[in-house]
Amino acid sequence: MATPFNGSLGQTTNFSTINDLIAKWATASQNKGIKLSGIAVDGVETDYLNPTAIGNLTLATNVNPQSWLSYGSTGGIGVASAYDGWFTDVNKVRAEINHNPNTNQSQALKVKWADNQDVTSATIDLSSLSVKTAPGVGDQGNEVGLLQVFNNGVLVPTSNFTFTRLNAPIAPKPLSVSANGVTFTGDRNDGSFKFKVEAKPNTGAAFDELRFSAKAYDSPTAAYANTPTPFKDDSSDYLVRNIQYQGIDVTPTPTPTPTPASVFQFEQGSYTVNEGGVATINVTRTGGTAAASINYATVNGSAKAGGTAPDYTVAAGALNFAAGQTSASFTVTALNDLIFESPETVNLVLSGGNIGSNPSILTINDVVPTPTPTPTPTPGQNTFSFSAAAYSVNEGSTAPITINRSGDLSIPATILFTTGDGTALASQPDYIGVVQPVTFAPGQASAQVPVQTLFDNLIESNETVNLFLSGGTLASPSAAVLSIVDTTAVPPTFFSYGSSPGAIADGAAGTFTINRTGNTSVSAAIDFLIVAPGGGQPVNNVDFNIAGASALNPNGGSVSFNPGQTSVTLTMNNPVGLTRGVVNLGFGAGPIGAPASTAITLL
Repeated sequence: MATPFNGSLGQTTNFSTINDLIAKWATASQNKGIKLSGIAVDGVETDYLNPTAIGNLTLATNVNPQSWLSYGSTGGIGVASAYDGWFTDVNKVRAEINHNPNTNQSQALKVKWADNQDVTSATIDLSSLSVKTAPGVGDQGNEVGLLQVFNNGVLVPTSNFTFTRLNAPIAPKPLSVSANGVTFTGDRNDGSFKFKVEAKPNTGAAFDELRFSAKAYDSPTAAYANTPTPFKDDSSDYLVRNIQYQGIDVTPTPTPTPTPASVFQFEQGSYTVNEGGVATINVTRTGGTAAASINYATVNGSAKAGGTAPDYTVAAGALNFAAGQTSASFTVTALNDLIFESPETVNLVLSGGNIGSNPSILTINDVVPTPTPTPTPTPGQNTFSFSAAAYSVNEGSTAPITINRSGDLSIPATILFTTGDGTALASQPDYIGVVQPVTFAPGQASAQVPVQTLFDNLIESNETVNLFLSGGTLASPSAAVLSIVDTTAVPPTFFSYGSSPGAIADGAAGTFTINRTGNTSVSAAIDFLIVAPGGGQPVNNVDFNIAGASALNPNGGSVSFNPGQTSVTLTMNNPVGLTRGVVNLGFGAGPIGAPASTAITLL
C-alpha cells in the first residue's frame, strides 16, 4: 500500500558546530534510511554514514586546510577530500562541491533514498554559490552547479518535472533545463540559491536520488579565461544547506498468515448432579491457539429455572480462553425441593463461535427430602427492572448499568443480563458484549453490571447498545438503551500563503501558492482578495490577471481543495508595457493561518 512521507535534511541556516551538522545530516540520513556519499574527481565514492567516517568528521575552516574528511564550512555539506592537490590557495575552504577547471572534472554529492521510497518533490537550499567579484579578488566568474535526478540508478528525463526558483533576485540567472539535468548559476551576493523540483501531475514520475556537481565559471574574467591549464587555481564550488522532500512509500503490504479458528465443544455429551449439588461443566477447544472466548447458557428442559419451585439456577456467560489454553469450565447449581419426582434435565448450549458438539445434557437426580415438623414458608416473588430506560457513556469508558429488584429481599435471587447490537456493533468492535447472570444476596436491592465501550479514531455519530433482562419476573423498564458518545476530536483547517513569490518581469508570468493545514481529509475552499490599489498601482484584469482559481472576480477569487490536497498554485500574468508596482493579496472570511498575506512585484 502506498503511504505518503516527507522529511528534511540539514537546516535553512548555517551550522554552528560539527555536532550540529552531524545531527542534521549524518544522523538524520541514517534514521531515515537515506544513503549519503561523496564522489571524488577520480570516481572514488565514500560512504559518509559508516562509523569511521562520522567519527573523523571535522567542520572545515581556514585553520586546517588538509582535513580530508570534512563536511564543509558552516554553510552546509560538501564532498570530503575537496583539497585535490590542484588548488594553490592554502586558505581554500575544504569540502565544498568543487569543479577542477584544469581537467573539467567535478566532485559529486549523492543523496540516495531507499528503493521503496519514490520522492515526488524536493525544495533545495544551497549556499556559497558566489557571483563574480572584481578581477583578481575572490571568484573570477559566476559559480555554476548541476543537479541530476535519478531513479533506480537511471537518469530520469527532466521533461517529467518542473523546476521553480524560489529566492530569485530582481535580475535572476535562469535555471537551464536539459536532458542531462538542471544547471543553476550564482546570482545573489549572499551566495544562497533556492529552488524546487517537482514531478508533473499525471506523469507518475518520481526519483530516489539527487546528485549535485559543479561546472565551469559563467562569464569569467578575461585574465582567468586566458590563464592556461593546468595553472587555473579556482573554479565553481558550493554547499548544500537543506533539502525538504516529500513522496510515496511503495513498500508492498505483506499477506497475513491465516489464523486457524478455534472449535469449541463440551467435554462430555451428558452430566449428572443430585438436587442441591453443583455440576462442573467442562468445555474444550481445538484448532486455533490464540486468545478466544465462547458463550454458554442453560436452557430449560424438563427442569425449570423459574416458578415457585425452581429446579436449578440459570448459568450464562462467556468462557475466556487465554493463548494456548485448551479447556475451561462453568458451574450449574441444582436446587432442592420437597417434590418427589423423576430425574429432570437441563440443556447446555454454546454460542458465538465455531461449535463442534452442541448441546450437552445435565440430568438432575431427585433427592428424597427430610421431613420437617414445621413447613418452611414459600419465599415471596422478586421483580427486576433497570434503574433507567436510557444510559449514556463516552466512547472508551465503562458504563455502570444498575438493575433493581423488589419483593422479598430476604432471599437470594438471580436475573440474566445481556447486551445486543444496536447501531453499535460488538464485532466492529464498538463495545464488549455481555451475557451475565446477576446474583442478589439477601437484603440486596440493586446491583451494577459494567459495559465496556471501545475507543476508535473515527469521527462518527453517537451509537447505541440494547440492554435486556430475562429469566425472571420483570417490571418496567425491562429493556434499556445505552448511547455511546463519540469523542474523536476534529482538527481545524487553516489557510495561508506559501513562501514569498519572486518579482514578475514585464511580459512574464509568475506563481503564488495557497496552502492549508489541519484537517485535510475533506473538501474545502477559501476566497483570496486583491487589496484595492492606490494611485498609480497595477489594477486586476487591466495591468495583470490571475489564472488557476476555481472562481475569479475583479476583487480576487476563490480556490478549492480536494480531500487530501494541501496546496493550490495560481499563475499571475504580467502583460508587456503596462503599469508596474506591487499587488497585495489577502484572504476573505475563514480560518486563516500565517502568513495571512503576500505581495508580488510587477516589473
